[in-house]
Amino acid sequence: MGSKNKFSDLMTVGSVVKEIEREVPAGLQESWDNSGIQIGFEDAPVRKILTCLELNHKVAEEAADAGANMIVTHHPLIFGALRSFSTSYYKDRLIMELISSGISVYTCHTPFDKVKGGNNDIVAEKLGLVSVGNLRGEDVGAPDYMLKNSDEADIGRTGSFSRSISLRQAAEIVSDKLQLSFSQLKVVGNLESEISNVGICTGAGADLMQMAAAAGCELFITGDVKYHEAQTARELGLCIIDAGHYGTEKFFGCTMKNLLDRLLGGKVEIISSCVDIDPFNLIY
Repeated sequence: MGSKNKFSDLMTVGSVVKEIEREVPAGLQESWDNSGIQIGFEDAPVRKILTCLELNHKVAEEAADAGANMIVTHHPLIFGALRSFSTSYYKDRLIMELISSGISVYTCHTPFDKVKGGNNDIVAEKLGLVSVGNLRGEDVGAPDYMLKNSDEADIGRTGSFSRSISLRQAAEIVSDKLQLSFSQLKVVGNLESEISNVGICTGAGADLMQMAAAAGCELFITGDVKYHEAQTARELGLCIIDAGHYGTEKFFGCTMKNLLDRLLGGKVEIISSCVDIDPFNLIY
């Protein structure tokens, strides 16, 4: 008799979702979000899971080619209300293709921004920040904190560099630790400004910069900062490093793979997408 395949006792889509939500409850999501099952064949055995920051046709093809019938993504595939489907619209075609291929899609969006060990904690750790808390400086690591107290402040983090540095030096650290070129960064503020306390909101978090400023941050790191938001930051005396939406969240696929490997204990094979979904090209 041959040896038993470690992936032979397959879990269902529904049981995988339960394991994810034990660690990252969908109830943590913001009211405007759409985390959770987006395409669900809940009773289907899971052959393989692909994790990714965002779903497009290339990622869907990658999943199908690899034999994955479940995708766990950070950005929701479906966000607004659906009134009709048409093959003339690329997102509708993508949803139709996933359904016809029997591929389930689960989205872990703002809950993963909030939860301990999620997107914001990943960036804080990479930057070497200490005394990390939410955007009010509260410790989010206490047992059951998220289930009892979670609010908008938990969607970002505050922390400190081990010593005061200049804004220029902070930008160098962001470039190095987030694996970004200087041409991918936009900076607001005097480059010689002294920085100790830092706020972070991965993705697009400029609407939270005033909360960071109120918490005593001299620098706020996020993505997708608009012109008028940058002007507001200058008026607040708050330095900004815009490292891009993709640049601050590109670690999700690998991080979710590691989480699922731990949660599922090797019962399902997990792969992280290799598709480069950054829509921007750099001209040097």
